[in-house]
Amino acid sequence: MLLEINKGIATVYLNEPDSLNALRKQLKEDLLNILGVIEKDPEIRVVILIGNGRSFCAGGDIKAMAEIDNPLEIKRNMDQSARIVETLRGMPQITIAAVHGYAAGAGFSLALASDLIVAEEGTKFVLSFKNVGLIPDLGLHYHLPKILGEWKAKEWIWNGAKISAEEGRSCGFVREVVPKGHAYEKARELAKEFMEGPIQSYIHSKMIINNFSSLRLEDVLRMENDVQTILRGSSDHKEGVSAFLEKRTPKFSGS
Repeated sequence: MLLEINKGIATVYLNEPDSLNALRKQLKEDLLNILGVIEKDPEIRVVILIGNGRSFCAGGDIKAMAEIDNPLEIKRNMDQSARIVETLRGMPQITIAAVHGYAAGAGFSLALASDLIVAEEGTKFVLSFKNVGLIPDLGLHYHLPKILGEWKAKEWIWNGAKISAEEGRSCGFVREVVPKGHAYEKARELAKEFMEGPIQSYIHSKMIINNFSSLRLEDVLRMENDVQTILRGSSDHKEGVSAFLEKRTPKFSGS
């Protein structure tokens, strides 16, 4: 992870470009620690989350999934992921995801946990969970139905949808689509607009909306984590991981 702080704006870089910023254990630990520091700093009012390299975030670390099959360890790992989402939703700062390349799987969930998304042309938001025999996690079952409605959310999840930045803008979860190479520039522009406005009122609105929604994020996260822990031991998940590593199409058995 890399962190820059300038005039009340913190930029947090996911910095494992060789893996397209896949959410490996150490990256998640570092991200959670950095967000914990930021949320306690009253001088920081806006946070920009961005990925170094070719993509924002490629999602979960599938290679690590192939190596870990202990349910308790899987559950601890999922709980750590849940804390990242809860922190983003609850921190007293406005959070902006500056997205380019791929926001796949948990990377899509991470972007949706931010307060707004800026995406470059060519960006793909990918619901890739079904490819490894898993369900969406990191709060995606909480956020996506709110954006799309229940029926469309299920369609996207079951189809493993790939959504362009422009489609994301049409659906309402992308604030603005910008040319390639300009997501961070636009995010900085928006961050400065927040800083020049009544930032306290913006933050209070965020906290009211996020804390008093009709559904409880904690309950959705807990359910996702319980189901994910079970599915990580399934034959279909193991087949999906093997197919990914062997660069072939998976052959799922439904077990």
